[in-house]
Amino acid sequence: EFVKKVWEWKKDYGSKITNQLRSLGSSVDWSRERFTMDEMLSKAVVEAFNRFHEKGLLYRADRLGNWSCALKSAISDIEVDFIELEGRTFLDVKTHKGNPNDPNGRYEFGTLTS
Repeated sequence: EFVKKVWEWKKDYGSKITNQLRSLGSSVDWSRERFTMDEMLSKAVVEAFNRFHEKGLLYRADRLGNWSCALKSAISDIEVDFIELEGRTFLDVKTHKGNPNDPNGRYEFGTLTS
């Protein structure tokens, strides 16, 4: 089921990434373009992950990821401002026009929702 969804995503969005690289003028051999889930590459990826894990460079943990609702994507730690919160907190978000559900336009942080 997961692999099927990945291939659907690649069909819908994969060309956008390469088109962006092309428009930036990337000089690469496009005939050698591959996708991580291609059969040959997926074996290499699994092998690389196993080696990293055996060397202690990669580990599994229960932790939160950085998710951007605006981008609908995970984002790296360098794109996130970390702020320690003591529970439910309402904050302004400079890059957003404001929360219509809050009288001051602030957004709620520090709570888990499902």
